[in-house]
Amino acid sequence: MTEERVVSLLTAARAHYAVPAATTLTEVAALLDTWGGIELPFERFAANLFDEFVDASLAISMFTILDAPLLKARATAEERHIFSADPDEPFDPNEYGADQADWTTYSHQMEALQRAVIILEAAPADPARVGNFRVYGAAQWLRESLWAATGIVPRDSGSPDANSSLFGEAFTLAGRDPFAAAPI
Repeated sequence: MTEERVVSLLTAARAHYAVPAATTLTEVAALLDTWGGIELPFERFAANLFDEFVDASLAISMFTILDAPLLKARATAEERHIFSADPDEPFDPNEYGADQADWTTYSHQMEALQRAVIILEAAPADPARVGNFRVYGAAQWLRESLWAATGIVPRDSGSPDANSSLFGEAFTLAGRDPFAAAPI
């Protein structure tokens, strides 16, 4: 991977996604704020979200974007097809018990293109910098925008489409097949 090609790719990606360079956790939090992101209580949902793509020892903050018009407008055709609430099935936040009502609601909102949740990890060598991120929900645009801003190729590629060529090249430059997931 040549440093020159990485810089060129990130410059093109930042212009394409209209994002600034944001390599610190503070800068990424500010970027998420521009999309309406708000920080979530970390301990409240960590157990529901930590999976094979999140290093729990480095996970440092959690954000959510609750903005159905934004998420629907930026969703890929595949995301709009897959993520939708079933109009024939009434939503019951207490379906899994009153103690799970918040998480059940968040899950329903992610399935219906209303909410995205983002986990940020610190870099192992520099806790002020972003080391990785995980995006939950139908928000491929957000995943690719965060990659362009941070320069971090995420462990989970999400659901890229034909418009994701810059994002795909980043995986190749990082020594992975295009869009190949890299679970822990």
